[in-house]
Amino acid sequence: MGILDELLGGGARQRDYQDFVNRYEQGQPSEGYSDQEVVDRYREVAHAVPPDQYAQAAQEALARLSPEERAAFVKMLQERAQARGATLPQQVGSDPRGLGQVLTDLHQKPGQLRDILGGADAPAGSSGTTSVLASPLARAALAGIAAMVVKRVMRGSAS
Repeated sequence: MGILDELLGGGARQRDYQDFVNRYEQGQPSEGYSDQEVVDRYREVAHAVPPDQYAQAAQEALARLSPEERAAFVKMLQERAQARGATLPQQVGSDPRGLGQVLTDLHQKPGQLRDILGGADAPAGSSGTTSVLASPLARAALAGIAAMVVKRVMRGSAS
């Protein structure tokens, strides 16, 4: 049984994820959960959906950030991608749709997005779980993507 089936099946796992979604939606996108919880939730659900559903979840999560937060996120993403030797499109905008597609493209290579969003002390290629969310913007992005995937699955749009 995969994670998506578990989310649709009810029980404790569904309640745990619903609690995660509620905390994401009711508070600041970067607060209300530990870095490890965000990494675990993201890891469990992000690759369980097709790229188009991931892109939609990313767009929804990024739309919850202010324009200033998205601009700062783009700057951080560009700096960290360059430091890690990852290639981003020449012009990465801060609109949720375009930025969501950039994150989706990075997500297609397992671990690449987590590595890029990792703290400066996380070695490239590592899971980076100890510092992956050193930035509140990185935490907000990954938590939001995980929460939006879960929300969409639980309301039946990912079946």
